[in-house]
Amino acid sequence: MTEATHLTQRALAAASSFVVQQPDVVGLATPIPRLKIWSSTKPTQPTPAMFEPMFYVVLRGTKVLTIGENRFELRAGDCAAASFGMPYVSQLVGATSAAPYVAVSLAIDTALLIQIMLDMPNVEERWVCSAAGSSLGGEVGDAFCRLMELLSKPDEIKVLGHHYEAELYHRLLQSSMGDTLRQIGNRNGRLRQIQKAADWLCANRQKSFAVSDLANLSGMSLTSFYRHFKAVTGYSPIAFQRHLRLLEARRLLIAGGTSVSSAAYAVGYLSTSQFSREYRRMFGFPPFKDLPRQP
Repeated sequence: MTEATHLTQRALAAASSFVVQQPDVVGLATPIPRLKIWSSTKPTQPTPAMFEPMFYVVLRGTKVLTIGENRFELRAGDCAAASFGMPYVSQLVGATSAAPYVAVSLAIDTALLIQIMLDMPNVEERWVCSAAGSSLGGEVGDAFCRLMELLSKPDEIKVLGHHYEAELYHRLLQSSMGDTLRQIGNRNGRLRQIQKAADWLCANRQKSFAVSDLANLSGMSLTSFYRHFKAVTGYSPIAFQRHLRLLEARRLLIAGGTSVSSAAYAVGYLSTSQFSREYRRMFGFPPFKDLPRQP
């Protein structure tokens, strides 16, 4: 048995009481703050969503993440980390009732992560994607399993949970995913400027913009900004905004009380035909399919 397999089985045993036998993807909160167990007994279609700063581990099954031009196929024993909010598409593969998909997500405590970064030696800033994948092995895997095993010792979570989580962050920052997670703590430099541009797009998804204006906001030349924005987020600035708009439009449609054209205009589209075309391309069906059914 490989080390990664052994660590995966340890974590799976710790998560077993939170696995739900349902076809829909279910995420159950646990007594450990910000830690959820995800499970499903059926595969899913590609589903767009938004990443937040997070550490994610697949314990059984396969999850495919697509972030722009970057594709991550996470199998049992694989993990991923994301540094800041960005759109992505995920799909579960091969889940069954006999062997349900099981994964764990830990939303990053950014204040704790930054505190640990400040206590570690400085590392040269590197241009990397805001999501990174790896295998659950070594000191990262051991620290993760000890945090997971606190689920069977709820009385110890208040005392040890913070310390185990801090150790996990320390090990992650030392791993191949460290450059990605260090983006969370970058308050200066060019990486922070890319994050600033991405944050602007998230807050102003309904507004038209010129890429040159974002480049000026970031203090970069147009060519440098475009290249670095795509390297970090996996998207061109236009594609990044398009994903944000369509995700928000879908939320509005599912919530009800609006029409397809109203949702399109609300997120910044001037053409309902273009909106419908891009909606179908992203979600696999036309927008009216997401309108609540009338009783």
